[in-house]
Amino acid sequence: GHIDSWDVGQGAMDDGGGMVAGWEAVHLLRRLGLRPRRTIRAIGWTNEENGGRGGTAYRDSLGDHVADHMLAMESDGGVFRPHGFDFTGSDSALTVIRQVAALLAPLQADSIEKGGGEADIGPLMERGVPGMGLRTDADRYFWYHHTEGDTLDKLDPEELARCVAVLAVMAYVVADLPEPLPR
Repeated sequence: GHIDSWDVGQGAMDDGGGMVAGWEAVHLLRRLGLRPRRTIRAIGWTNEENGGRGGTAYRDSLGDHVADHMLAMESDGGVFRPHGFDFTGSDSALTVIRQVAALLAPLQADSIEKGGGEADIGPLMERGVPGMGLRTDADRYFWYHHTEGDTLDKLDPEELARCVAVLAVMAYVVADLPEPLPR
């Protein structure tokens, strides 16, 4: 996610909540002592709204190591109740992601739809990294998006916790797969 509230409000929903959810997902895995086969990074970008230079700078800093990235995930639709993810990648990777998502059925967040990935991870996806965006019950998202109402008090701690859990499960299981996600 990103933090770049450049107009009004605090940017809590767009996209501070998404950035915090990603950070907390990694923090949760660490607290639980879970160490997957591969590294999981939580990155907070800037400048998503005004050119996306944060995501581009990250991709460019990697050089040829972009190919080492197995999956990029983003949460930029608010931290409302999660439904699942939108995914862009090969059909064989989609099959694997849907199998992983089945673990999220108890949270009713196991839906995987084709076509996903937000602006921050777009530069990685341009280089062939599969990408996915957290899909939430975002009916209220545009109540706050780029308004003075986009403040911390709009985040529901229970919905945020669900987003953290869903991101943590997806990130951990994919990072711990015996084989890399197919391209």
